[in-house]
Amino acid sequence: MSDRYTIIGYRVRVVYFGLVLSWTALIITAVLTLTKSHYAGPIKAGPAIGAAVALLILTLVPWRRALRRAIGDFLVLLWCLGVIGAVIYGTGGLKTGAPVVVVFLTTVVFAALVASRSVGFVGVAAIAAYAALILAADTIETPEATIQIAVFVMAVALIFIGGLAVWAQIDLASQWLHSYSRREAHLAQREQELQRLYDVSRTIGVGTNLAEVLPDLVGRVVSALEAKIGVVLLYRPDLEALEVMSPIWVAGQTLGAEGYMLPLDEDGIAQQVFTSGEPVVYTDMGDVNQADNAFLLELGAHQLVAVPLQIETHRIGVVLVVEKQSGEFAEDDVALLESLAGPSALVLNQLSRYEEAQETSQKMTELAQLKTDFVSVVSHELRTPLTSMIGSLKTLQRPELAPSDPNARELVNTAARQANRLRSLIEDLLMVSRLDNQALPIRPETLAVEDFLDEIVRHVPGAEPVTSIHIAPTVDLIEADPDHLHRVISNLLDNALKYAPDSTIEVVATRNGTEVWFSVADHGMGIPYELHEHIFNSFTQVAHHHTRGAGGTGLGLSIVRGLTETMGGRVWFQPTPGGGATFTVALPQHASSRQARVV
Repeated sequence: MSDRYTIIGYRVRVVYFGLVLSWTALIITAVLTLTKSHYAGPIKAGPAIGAAVALLILTLVPWRRALRRAIGDFLVLLWCLGVIGAVIYGTGGLKTGAPVVVVFLTTVVFAALVASRSVGFVGVAAIAAYAALILAADTIETPEATIQIAVFVMAVALIFIGGLAVWAQIDLASQWLHSYSRREAHLAQREQELQRLYDVSRTIGVGTNLAEVLPDLVGRVVSALEAKIGVVLLYRPDLEALEVMSPIWVAGQTLGAEGYMLPLDEDGIAQQVFTSGEPVVYTDMGDVNQADNAFLLELGAHQLVAVPLQIETHRIGVVLVVEKQSGEFAEDDVALLESLAGPSALVLNQLSRYEEAQETSQKMTELAQLKTDFVSVVSHELRTPLTSMIGSLKTLQRPELAPSDPNARELVNTAARQANRLRSLIEDLLMVSRLDNQALPIRPETLAVEDFLDEIVRHVPGAEPVTSIHIAPTVDLIEADPDHLHRVISNLLDNALKYAPDSTIEVVATRNGTEVWFSVADHGMGIPYELHEHIFNSFTQVAHHHTRGAGGTGLGLSIVRGLTETMGGRVWFQPTPGGGATFTVALPQHASSRQARVV
């Protein structure tokens, strides 16, 4: 369609305006004629009736269609020539004046505005008619007639030039409008494609697994291609096969298809698309190998389009769209399906990885629970005979029952120390197990901080000579579980004595807002930087060569963190200025409702 068709409405409006002027002029002429001659007879009435019939025909012309073709310009040319002829006939071929000039020039302007290809002919006809009228008039001298004709020619020439300029601008505007129209259509198409991509991409939020997302995803893809059936196949590396993902989309409904595997060593359509990475279109399935494409033939496929599902260069499967509702699949359908396959692959890959992560997380949770249960059962089973052994060894250590041989007494004492060490290990394991299961009771009491810390320091072997206690004046009482807090501070003191045997230890209690901070600082070798983020993990130990004989299981700081968090607090580590390690435990000064109940 020509660019000029974009201004058909403008040309039609000019034509209608011309019709109104023509009818008005005809009516005025008829009225004046009847008024002056009181009906001039059939000779003069005939041309008027002919003009009225001509105008009626022009009025009934479907101008919107006519102006799209050359016939429109031809009708405008006849119209203008008819007006010029009517003027010559009406003047009797002898009269000239301003009305004649106005009508002629108006006719030329009308032709210039409506039909650019006819304006030249109309202009020449107007000049010829005007010159004929001027030269035929007896009252006008030759020089004056020449001047009038020259002025009229100049006026027509100006109209002609102006009309060409107007049409040049109209053509330019038409080209711009046509360009904008094409761009608008292109943008509308891109908007539709992006909307389809968005519809496919947002299915990732429909659910958390493939069973929930797949029907909506495939349904949107099938609807975009106006097809009936949609199938997604994902690659199974362990089986070297393509798995048909259930459900599939059939005529607007979902259909279960569990258990279908398409081995890659078969020469089926889906396998070819996956291995080659190239899309295919089949408009007639009659020539394909029936054995290798049994699944597709069971769906009643007569035509299909298939593209690979891939993320960059990594292929994860194939998407098949079968049976177009009207017509046949074409290259446009392939391009559309390829554009939808990209976000579809991202959605499916993301959900597959999410399901794998969920399955792995579930297995890890089950393994952790099994480990905790095992530790709890074994610890309980060991605790009973160990209690009997420790009691028996204590009995043998009594003076009246102690062996007389010094070596025998040393052996009994060594056995007692190792039994107590084993008991501490079992208690630590039981504590970790109870913390993991969140089965640790909390019984807060009001504690005098200074007396409580003095008792802990006296209780820890070897701590009293090297430990100094500093308590801020604002710290006097705290509500906390005495057993748990005792174990927390004791473990921190044990660590300081173990890893900084030749340094002094400071125990500091300060108040910070609604919290009481307990800090235990030593001046030993400190903790290597690479262990700063792991020291509170179970079974983590600092392996300085100076402390290789210190022993331990690496559970002390893990228990400290677990007990502190159970009491509603927090714990952290920072290096001591000048060397060493400082551990700070922050607890609420008043027990919360969570602390006050038994967990």
